[in-house]
Amino acid sequence: MLKKLSRTEKKSKITEVRQYSLVSVIYSDLMKEVDYVRWAKYIYILTKDKIQSNSEILELASGSCNLSTYLQSKYKNIICTDISKQMLMQSSYKKKIVCDMLHLPFKKQFDLIFSAFDSINYILTQKIMLTFFKEVYRYLKRDGIFTFDVGLEKNSYIHEKDSKKNGKTKNYSYKRKSIYNPKTRIHRNIFEITDKSGNVFSEIHNQKIYDFNTYFKLLDKAGLYVVNCYKTFTLKEGWANTSRVQFIVKRK
Repeated sequence: MLKKLSRTEKKSKITEVRQYSLVSVIYSDLMKEVDYVRWAKYIYILTKDKIQSNSEILELASGSCNLSTYLQSKYKNIICTDISKQMLMQSSYKKKIVCDMLHLPFKKQFDLIFSAFDSINYILTQKIMLTFFKEVYRYLKRDGIFTFDVGLEKNSYIHEKDSKKNGKTKNYSYKRKSIYNPKTRIHRNIFEITDKSGNVFSEIHNQKIYDFNTYFKLLDKAGLYVVNCYKTFTLKEGWANTSRVQFIVKRK
């Protein structure tokens, strides 16, 4: 006679895995609603007056390189980087390097450094954020531009209301739940991924939702300053009550 599994025993069969080890294989389905063409056009609009088509460009936390794939029609020399080899392997983009954006391996500086889709929110402490900004300063040319977007608290509340998402690919089905804790300011995305054999895996992605003014303070400490801060996808000024903002940054 088969023994009925208790809830505890069922939970124990869920294997927790490293960030993006399995989300990488469902990523294209997970992000199918993201308009990368629009995002690439926006980055181009923000930078085209200062950056030439043959400028040296670096994308940080590139993921599957979708953004640079579209942006390369405007800029030829984009190097994509990500700490996750699994994510970069999902792309056929040729100029890509696995590396930690806190410890970049290059021997040259760049005219443009950019990061998108609130990847910066994955940096969980102000100390590490300052280290990151100092690394950007180190690799940014004197007249170069650094641009990145972040999710603010309003964005977390919006996503928590529509917190659950289910999906299916050829080899996997998945569920995602989004939870925001206003006390710790940690936004947690929990992925439960099931393969064809019924094996269940869990990936937990934590993001830090910093106070709006924290970015200005840390950028200043790193020797950088904010040229503009926009409501994402617009040229309207961004504020603390904006859901997502886009920073345009230069060296002092």
